[in-house]
Amino acid sequence: MTKNQERTLYSCRSDKPITLAKAVQSCSQFLQGAIALFYSPQSCQIAKLDDARVHDSYGREINLSKHQDIFEARVFNDNCELRWLNRLNGEGDAVLLSEFEQSIDGFLSHKSKFRESIEQQYLLWGEPAKNSPKSPNWQRLASARIGKLDVPIDQSLEGKQRVYLSSLEYLAKVDKFGNFAVIEERLVSLEVKS
Repeated sequence: MTKNQERTLYSCRSDKPITLAKAVQSCSQFLQGAIALFYSPQSCQIAKLDDARVHDSYGREINLSKHQDIFEARVFNDNCELRWLNRLNGEGDAVLLSEFEQSIDGFLSHKSKFRESIEQQYLLWGEPAKNSPKSPNWQRLASARIGKLDVPIDQSLEGKQRVYLSSLEYLAKVDKFGNFAVIEERLVSLEVKS
């Protein structure tokens, strides 16, 4: 590979500890229509971001300021991903990853060079359930082992179709011997496949 094939992955990192609500608000202009994964000791909740507001599968707004139990969040769309990690008392580190340069107040920019990206997929547990959430553009997956999981997808699920979480892994040279490794991963979308 030649040098001119290198591309840039941009990251904007909060310059001081920030709450999840503030991180989402600060980056909301880049996260239109984003899907959010919120991890707490009790569950993994999937939500949808529209107009800087986060909603669950029942259309209820989630007030992130009141969810001190969330320890990690990943909010993503086709263009970028916001990651947040709770460090202490509901404040933590936030970073926005994108292949496009962004400018966000209170965030510091950084560039990483990469040569190529590889598409990856993770199968979500559960098969299409008979009863779906009341909100449009949501489907329910269910499994005896994990219970129900509502996912924000427009397409209705039929038969043996499954839902996959798609991501991109970014590869770059990591040493003087020419070895390549994954330097970063960015969540991209949910997809339905047979």
